[in-house]
Amino acid sequence: MNALRNLKPRQVGILKGVLFVLALLPFVRLIAFGFLDRLGANPIEFITRNTGDWTLYFLCITLAVTPLRRLTGWNWLIRLRRMLGLFSFFYVVLHFMTFFWFDHFFDVEEMWRDVIKRPFITVGFIAFVLLIPLAGPPGAGRQSLLTCSSSAQSNRRTSVR
Repeated sequence: MNALRNLKPRQVGILKGVLFVLALLPFVRLIAFGFLDRLGANPIEFITRNTGDWTLYFLCITLAVTPLRRLTGWNWLIRLRRMLGLFSFFYVVLHFMTFFWFDHFFDVEEMWRDVIKRPFITVGFIAFVLLIPLAGPPGAGRQSLLTCSSSAQSNRRTSVR
């Protein structure tokens, strides 16, 4: 356990490489299933569900990084968080494009009717829009959008830990 607390930068780099390859496996699986004709009777539904599931998996893993880092003292985990978040965004873009391209063939009017008619699609669409600024490059503009109010930050800085 103590060995994991102090990983060297080279070890973290190797871990990032392994994680990158592992995070691409669901996408490679989808492509392989497409070529092997194993997407089932309704391939659009299979791709939509699969990309949606992996979006949620990566989002939950990404959100678990900070609490896990605080509980374990594995500060190197923070270096993996951005990559995990970007994979979450990658899978949500695949999910949205499957819905928009394959399911509705770029018919914006039909897509909007579907978004309004089905609450789960509405929630997913709102979540997709909220993830867009998080996938952008880090910077002052994005930081100001995502930070708490100054009083909340002040309270956090002065709280006893």
